[in-house]
Amino acid sequence: MSNDDLDRVVPLDELDDFRVSRDDPDPRGWEVVAADGRKIGEVDELLVDTGAMKVRYLDVDLDDEMVAGEHDRHVLVPIGYARLDRDHDRVIVDEITSADLRAIPAYDHGPITRDFETSVRDSWRRDRGDRQRFAAADADGAPSREMRAEAQDDFYSDDSFDETGFWAARRATGLGGALGDIGNDPGYPRDLGGRS
Repeated sequence: MSNDDLDRVVPLDELDDFRVSRDDPDPRGWEVVAADGRKIGEVDELLVDTGAMKVRYLDVDLDDEMVAGEHDRHVLVPIGYARLDRDHDRVIVDEITSADLRAIPAYDHGPITRDFETSVRDSWRRDRGDRQRFAAADADGAPSREMRAEAQDDFYSDDSFDETGFWAARRATGLGGALGDIGNDPGYPRDLGGRS
């Protein structure tokens, strides 16, 4: 992946020619609930990979009481770690409790770099064995060139970015589809959304 590709993950509201498909739910403004059942914040924005035309992250504005001493703290939730609650129009994050929020890097709304994405992904990673494999060092203590290349080529291919679980509950009710692949809507230049 070239450095030119690293600025391709951007907030949806910065993309004039894109929107959530009218047939799909837009979770912006929905509350986000952790595995322990506590509300931790709300979805502020969707971060879109413009190269793949997929939502990669939910930008979550954390409730101030969840992160004592920090106001207006945002974190990124990779789409594969979230799911929609079909009965309450909210987002559930099963992989974290409210007490674990400090381990997630703060998102300052700056450009999304690969280093930042890696730190976010690693803080959420389900399979710690994969992280250890990519963290293996060569003789000078840095990840080997082969490992860095493999990590870049496969960055979005792991379950952290698999949006099928996020949309599954809405599909089951017939209320929506996957945000991700580009769809065609004659009423708008380019929709984010698609049909499987």
